[in-house]
This record gives sequence, C-alpha cells and structure tokens, in this order.
Amino acid sequence: MTDRGLASTQPGKFWVCPECDLLMNRRAIPHQHEAHCPRCQSLIVSSKRHSIEWTLALGIAGLILFFPANLFPILTLTTLGLSQSETIFMSVTALYDSHLYAVSALVLMSAIVVPLMKLLLMTYLSGCLLFHKPAPLLSWAMRSYQQLDSWGMLEIYMLGILVSIVKLVDVADVTPGIGLYSLTGLIIVTLLTSTQLDRHRFWRRIEQLERR
Repeated sequence: MTDRGLASTQPGKFWVCPECDLLMNRRAIPHQHEAHCPRCQSLIVSSKRHSIEWTLALGIAGLILFFPANLFPILTLTTLGLSQSETIFMSVTALYDSHLYAVSALVLMSAIVVPLMKLLLMTYLSGCLLFHKPAPLLSWAMRSYQQLDSWGMLEIYMLGILVSIVKLVDVADVTPGIGLYSLTGLIIVTLLTSTQLDRHRFWRRIEQLERR
C-alpha cells in the first residue's frame, strides 16, 4: 500500500483488494486522502470530509422526497377527452393485473421497497454515528445497506418513464406530475448519498461504538 496519507496501523485488522485479493494491514486514513493497492493500484479507501453529516442530511431529504414521489402522479395522459394519471404503485398494480407477476415484483422491490430501506438504514446509521449513540444492529444496518446498494434501480425506472414520454407525446398530451419532479430529486439524492458515503469511516465509528 502507498504510504501517502496513512497515519497508523491497527494490528489484526485487514483490507482485501477488490481487484487482486491482496491482503493488507488496515490503517487510519486522514480526511480527503486515498489508499491504493500497491500491486494493482486499485482504490481501496477514499476518505471524504463530513461524510456522516452529508449522508444524514441526504437521507432525511430522500425520505421527504420519497413520499410525494410515490403518492403523487408521475404522468397524466390526455387523449380524446379522456385523462389518466399514474403513480409508481399504480404501475405495479397494473403489471400485476396483467399477470406480469415477476415484473410487478421487480418494480415493487427496485422502485419502492429497496430505495425506502436504503434511506431508512442510512438515516439510522448516520444519526447514530453523528450523535455517538451506541444503538443496536449498527453492523447489520451497514452490511444491509451495502448489499441493497446495488439493487436500487430508480434510474432505470426513470429511463423507462422518459422512453414512454417520447413514444406517447405524438398520440396524447403528456403532463409531468409532482411525482415525476419528486422522483427526479430522489434519484439525485440517492446518487449523492452513495458518492458521499465514506465506508471506511462508517465501519471505524461503528466498531468504536460497539466496543463501548
């Protein structure tokens, strides 16, 4: 491992390079520094400033946006004097009623359940770490968030909405609803949460709280 930005060694604790599986002693990383694998130069740790504060603020903002994104219409279609509005949950029930059970379950999980679970877990974790509260299940919450991080597919859902708008705009009046604007904000917040998360610092603070 490069010595750039490394301050101390914690015996008995290790990092494993995700690219070449090299085992290394874990070290503390100062703010805004990185640790790279000495063999393949892959990024191991990137320390971010105010990561806990940022993720807590983004988690709360995401929870605020989550409910209008799911309760208000995404789009309203008007054609031949008829108008129809759709929310995310209504699209799930429409797929279920069309006997597309697997697709319906996939949309429900990736567009509603997983994003909500990620926001709740991140808000819980960040709040406990920021206020130094040795709450239960911190390690479980962090592991669960990391596993769910690859299952949130709001961006793909938004891409499907944009494709639908392009195809329907010639045959109907398409009016974006409050749900679409809230969903756009929610996607931005979830992406920022993933980029601001300093996993190394989170795990270190969790270990400190669990040793109390």
